[in-house]
Amino acid sequence: MTGPRILAIAYACMPDVGSEPGTGWAWARLAAGLGETWVLTRPWPDRRSDLLEALRAAPERDTLHIVEVEMPGPWRRKRWDPFRGAQRMEYLVWQLTALRTARRIAKREDIDLVWHLTFANVWMGSIGGLIGPRFVLGPVGGGVGPVWRFMPAFGLRGMLYEALRSLVRTVGRYLNPLARSAWGSAALILAQNPETIRWLPSSARPRTALFHHVALTDPHQPPRSPRPAGRPPTALFAGRLIPLKGVALAMSAMASLPDWRLILIGDGPDRGRLRDIATKAGVAPRVEFAGWVDRPEVLRRMREDADVMLFPSLHEEGGWVVGEALACGLPVVCLDRGGPPIVGGTGVAIGSMESTASNLVAALSVALASAAPVPQAPYLEDRREAVARLLRERGLLDRAG
Repeated sequence: MTGPRILAIAYACMPDVGSEPGTGWAWARLAAGLGETWVLTRPWPDRRSDLLEALRAAPERDTLHIVEVEMPGPWRRKRWDPFRGAQRMEYLVWQLTALRTARRIAKREDIDLVWHLTFANVWMGSIGGLIGPRFVLGPVGGGVGPVWRFMPAFGLRGMLYEALRSLVRTVGRYLNPLARSAWGSAALILAQNPETIRWLPSSARPRTALFHHVALTDPHQPPRSPRPAGRPPTALFAGRLIPLKGVALAMSAMASLPDWRLILIGDGPDRGRLRDIATKAGVAPRVEFAGWVDRPEVLRRMREDADVMLFPSLHEEGGWVVGEALACGLPVVCLDRGGPPIVGGTGVAIGSMESTASNLVAALSVALASAAPVPQAPYLEDRREAVARLLRERGLLDRAG
């Protein structure tokens, strides 16, 4: 096929997983539709057969090559889980380990374009600019900071996490050579949200475009079921139960919506504290803690059990689950910050905890009563066409010559 020969960096790459692994798989396919693509990824031993089966079935199978780069000896794990452990540290170690392989492939395959796809974060950096050919960074996030006035509602663990994350972001901006190399060498930076564009140095912004990471690979979902007579209005949240996801705000909103139910799909260290918050707010009988469920079941519950997706995350960089909700025909109410409103959610203004909860209540009521169609879900083919236009404008969609 014509088009650039691409070397993609995707630390996590796996279909039907969601979050970063699902992003890696979707964007690997996206790139392979633009030019022959070699994808560097970390092996996931428990899921290798799933990846190979998906590769055989993918329309881009003839132009998509998976290259596994193992971690160095002390870091190898027989049962790796990309959602647990010291992932940021392991990600940096993996990148440095992969650099040698990346340079070898770039030379052997006459690579035109290096593209960093997953775990892309502005303050963690990328080896992409050290490999040689033209370099694209992203979609990248990391610019959405904390809402400090909400910290008292986070609990001690949540406050400590936010303080540490803020410190690491600052250190990464000024002292991380991989980050500074990536900003300086990228011909194009795809930023997932306006906050990340503003966070980047002014010298990098002319080479930056707003472009979120959601590119759904599933066939279009069946239409959402109408609400049965007698079932109360229902909001659904899906994600990790950690303070930054804003579930405490969802509880506050439910306290002002006595006829509504709230379904929480997911689990995490904040579960016990959230149960206490629900009890104190008097909403516990109307809140269902569903725990982790398989992705098909999440989509089924979006279609059949919910009227609105409530996703008040305080610093969500992208929002894959927002795209999945839209694909199910479910309107999304979120905060007006980060990636969710860029993907297609209705963002509400942030003020105090009380006023923000009131804004969520108003938006939920409007979403329930509205007969307007939800925004179009972002599917792979449409996203490929959109990014191809950007690459073409920057002169990156041809052979380097």
